[in-house]
Amino acid sequence: MSTPRNALVLLILLAVLVVGLVAVTAQGQDEDAITTFDVGDPQGIDSMSPLIGITVAAYEAWNLQYPMLTGQAAKDFSTIPALATKWTASEDQRTWTYTLRPGLKWSDGKPLTSEDVAWTINTARKEEWLNHTAVVQNLTAEAPDPRTVVISTSVPDPKLPAINVFILPKHIWGKMSPDERANYDGESGVGGGPFVLERFEDDQFARFRANPHYWRGRPAVDKVVLRKFNNPDAMVAALRTGELDAAFDVSSTAFNQLKQDENVATIEGYNGSMDEIAINGGDGLKKPHPALLDPTVREAIGHAIDRDTLVRQVLEGYGRPQETLSVSPHPKWTPEVPSEQASDFDLERAKQILEDAGYRDSDGDGIREMPGGGRPLNFTYMVRSDSVDSRPIAEFFTGWLDEIGIATTRREADDSRLTTIIGKGEYDMFAWGWTPFVDPDTLLSYFTCGQVASDPENPTDYYNDANYCDPGYDRLYEQQKVELDEQRRVEIVHEMLLRQANWGVYHTLWEYPDLQAYRKDRFTGFVRQPAKTGPVIYAQTSPSYARLKPVTAAAGGDGGGGSGGIIAAVVVAVVLLGAGAFVLMRRRTAYERE
Repeated sequence: MSTPRNALVLLILLAVLVVGLVAVTAQGQDEDAITTFDVGDPQGIDSMSPLIGITVAAYEAWNLQYPMLTGQAAKDFSTIPALATKWTASEDQRTWTYTLRPGLKWSDGKPLTSEDVAWTINTARKEEWLNHTAVVQNLTAEAPDPRTVVISTSVPDPKLPAINVFILPKHIWGKMSPDERANYDGESGVGGGPFVLERFEDDQFARFRANPHYWRGRPAVDKVVLRKFNNPDAMVAALRTGELDAAFDVSSTAFNQLKQDENVATIEGYNGSMDEIAINGGDGLKKPHPALLDPTVREAIGHAIDRDTLVRQVLEGYGRPQETLSVSPHPKWTPEVPSEQASDFDLERAKQILEDAGYRDSDGDGIREMPGGGRPLNFTYMVRSDSVDSRPIAEFFTGWLDEIGIATTRREADDSRLTTIIGKGEYDMFAWGWTPFVDPDTLLSYFTCGQVASDPENPTDYYNDANYCDPGYDRLYEQQKVELDEQRRVEIVHEMLLRQANWGVYHTLWEYPDLQAYRKDRFTGFVRQPAKTGPVIYAQTSPSYARLKPVTAAAGGDGGGGSGGIIAAVVVAVVLLGAGAFVLMRRRTAYERE
């Protein structure tokens, strides 16, 4: 028979065991309580350097890592405070003075001051950083004190006061040579955005950790991972099982299926994104098939593209047929195409254009030859292996070309390799696309003569992937970039886009929404940019990440890995001890009776 002393010892041991369990559980839960937001996309980050990268995924990474002087409102893209809280302009609008927030810091705790801003702008201008030049090429910045930036422009600039370039930490980037900067991938992990780089594995993933010194305050999510999926179906499967929290660039077929999943929210996010079939214009490092240098052949190709069918069959209706380049998410910059310039789908007309120009099938094999019976019209067509839509586009497009007597040799390449191929001019045609910035100037600048690849040692240092130079377009570009009257500027941009469409080297197919999905049972706080119609991730400034919260945390819980489990363990301990006290009392009373 146990004595009261022995029973008390047993209960004390039990209590110690429970408290120990609580401590161990708390330690394990601290590790499990790290909240990670995992995002999948089929494109991947081509470079972590904001100087040279070009993919949408790379811009998403930089939006996490680096701050901007001014921001863009999620609602309508209007210019709002970011690092700068306010700004004033001189009477002639050639000088703008910005005031920075007090106490700004980089993620490593070093002060973030006007010196960083001025150094970024001035160095980007002098070294002609690919992704900064369109904004800073006419700007000079000064830092009269740590919180004041004075920016002067040598020409009228309609983009100001917006300064939409990534600001870099001078104490990191300033120690490098220009060549080192051009190839630096941000491995230091120092930034001023909501998250900063923790690890980058090329062609696999980039992992970011929350920045404790972010000017809006530390995000509620601890880590963000941007993962590349070579198989889009595997990406969607990972979202369904919960391995991923969100997915970008979902195929239309999978998107329709995800609509039926009660745990998944689907988003059609229009952001100005468009796709085109581009033809090598011949002004780059290598010439295309000689027939493609003939505007009549390019015109015939334009009439062999059925945009309505492509939108219906390839995008399953998620898109809008379009004939001119999309240079902004705002529709005011997109012109109406005059009926006489429209490239209506008409195979018979396309055949007649080729016949009249002397491109005939002289040997009866179904393939036309150069005028006079020379080289067959067989064009090299590059297919993007990273795109779920590229192969079906190729099937339809090459089929239509075959019907008008043009053969194609299809080759596949991922986006990084295709970028180099295009720069070297080693292609005839390809299908790809753009997602524009809010101001049209940047995308318009890509098709100027100066952006045609000219250095065989660095064929990725360019943006004019049509390899076409039009001095008339360049003159219009220089006009619009200094036009402060917005309506007149819109008119100039419309003229530029109609002129470019007339080149026949860039056949725009459609404007399409970013088809995205996220686990609504996991995170909340997603923000559409622009409001109601835009995407929630891979947006212009990616505002969602800094606002995300775990669903259970937002509802007052702990997400399964916080204090709730500890409290439960403590309650168990109290109940056990209480039960033990009751047993002791009962046993002691019985003992006394004996």
